[in-house]
Amino acid sequence: MPLSLMNAASAEELIEIRSLLESSGLPASDLASARPEFVTIRERGRVVAAGALQRFGSTALLRSVTVAEDRRGSGLGRAIVLELERLAREARIERLILLTETAAGFFARHGYQVIERSAAPADVQGSEEFRSLCPASATCMAKVLDRPYNVLFLCTGNSARSIIAEALINHWGRGKFRGFSAGSHPRGAVHPIALELLRRMKVPTDGLRSKSWDEFAAPGALHLDFVFTVCDTAAGEGCPYWPGQPMTAHWGLPDPAAVEGTETDKWLAFRSTFQALDNRIKIFTSLPLTSLDRIKLQERLDAIGKTAPPEAP
Repeated sequence: MPLSLMNAASAEELIEIRSLLESSGLPASDLASARPEFVTIRERGRVVAAGALQRFGSTALLRSVTVAEDRRGSGLGRAIVLELERLAREARIERLILLTETAAGFFARHGYQVIERSAAPADVQGSEEFRSLCPASATCMAKVLDRPYNVLFLCTGNSARSIIAEALINHWGRGKFRGFSAGSHPRGAVHPIALELLRRMKVPTDGLRSKSWDEFAAPGALHLDFVFTVCDTAAGEGCPYWPGQPMTAHWGLPDPAAVEGTETDKWLAFRSTFQALDNRIKIFTSLPLTSLDRIKLQERLDAIGKTAPPEAP
C-alpha cells in the first residue's frame, strides 16, 4: 500500500482529508492553523486513511488518525500509526501524546498508556485540540519512543561494502535503526558503482562518505549498539574501544571494488554484494531484539554473518 507523506498539504488535499475526518467524527477545524504533518494512504485516487503529527519540541501530538469506513479492519490504521512513529523517531521526538474518544483499545495495543490530561506538556495542552476540539471525556494517552539502535559497519576502505550496508539499514530500519560506516584505512571517496547501484535500487544515498573509524571512538562519540565488520581485513585488525560496549559480529564478504575485468564483471560483483547485504540486513532488522537475551542474540548475529547470499535469478 503506498504511503504518501504530505509535510504541507495543498488546499485540495486538505479538503479531502477534512472530509474523511469529519465523516469519522474527528475534529478538523484547526487544520489550516495547526498545520499538522499528514501521512495518507491512497487507493484508486482517493485518500482512504490518514494521520498526522503536530510537533511541540521533543513531544508531538498524534492526531487525526482515521480510516475510511469501507476500509476499516484492513490494517490501514496500524500502517498509519507505524509510519507516524517512524517519522517521529527520525525527527528525534521522544514522546507522542493523543486524545481519543473511541480508539483507546486500538492505541493500547500499540503501546500507548492512559495518562492524566494535565500530565501533557503545557504547549500541548495549549493546542486547539486540547483546549476546545476534544471533549473532557476523551482519553489522553502517551507513548515514549525507544531510542533507535545505532549500527556501525566497518571495512578497510569504507568505499563499497560498509557504505552499501549503511545505506540499506537506514532504508530498511524505518527509524528503529540508524546506520553508520567507517574504515580502518578509508579511501576518502565512495566507489561510484556503489552510489549508482544504490540509486538504481531506490535506496537513498544522502550523506554517504568515506571516513575513519576514529570518528566513532573519540571522546563523546555516538553510543553504539552494534558493530559489524564486513571485510576480513578489518575483522583481523585491532579495533578501537567503542562507546556503549556494542555487540559485534563478522559479516564478511568479498570486496567488489577489487574485481578486475569488464564493466559488466564489476557491476555483477557489486550487485552480488548488494543482494547479500540486503538479505542479511532484512533478517537483522526483523529480529525480536527486546525478547532475546545477550547470548541468544549473539548467536543470531553470528548466524546472519554465515547466511549465503540469495541465488541470482
